[in-house]
Amino acid sequence: MTGWRWTAGVLLALLSLAGCTEGEASPAGSSPSATPSSASRTSTTPPMASNAPTPEEEAAQEATAAFEEMLQVADAASQAPSSRDWEPEIRRYAGDPAARLAVQSVRDLATMGLRQVGTSRVDVDVTAVDLESSEGPTVRLTGCYDSHSTQIVEVETDEVVPPGTPPRFVWDVTVIRFPTEVGEPWLVTSLEPRTDTPC
Repeated sequence: MTGWRWTAGVLLALLSLAGCTEGEASPAGSSPSATPSSASRTSTTPPMASNAPTPEEEAAQEATAAFEEMLQVADAASQAPSSRDWEPEIRRYAGDPAARLAVQSVRDLATMGLRQVGTSRVDVDVTAVDLESSEGPTVRLTGCYDSHSTQIVEVETDEVVPPGTPPRFVWDVTVIRFPTEVGEPWLVTSLEPRTDTPC
């Protein structure tokens, strides 16, 4: 699960610039108690070859896909923040507090007459999977965000707004499955840029 490269959004930089690491509603405070592992075999007969993923691997894949989709939406929203209300689409892939922060970041861009140019890059690793979390099945990701991959510019002048962040820094992400929601979606619930940790 290492080395995944996804397109991100200006959301990464905006959260860092604004210092928007609010107290997290769900995943914060509870550390994952399980990591991907393979079940031990007790049978004396040779195991049949199987390419079927473990539940932990499936969870990691689905959570990472939700993260990718959320970042793609954040990119699109940041590139055209005034074009429409992006909240419903963002909330298809994110839950609070991450969804609230993402929506506010896009609205702030529109209000300030700014937009994103380019597509962000972040290398993501799955660092923990906890299928028994009290919050719901939880996957934690750590990414290395390349802040040079996008720029924030003024809509009217195309003047670049300095990012105010290091070239590359760590970003921690939590994705939780919500079994009580329709479709039992995986939603990004926590986005924590760690600008003091280069990568």
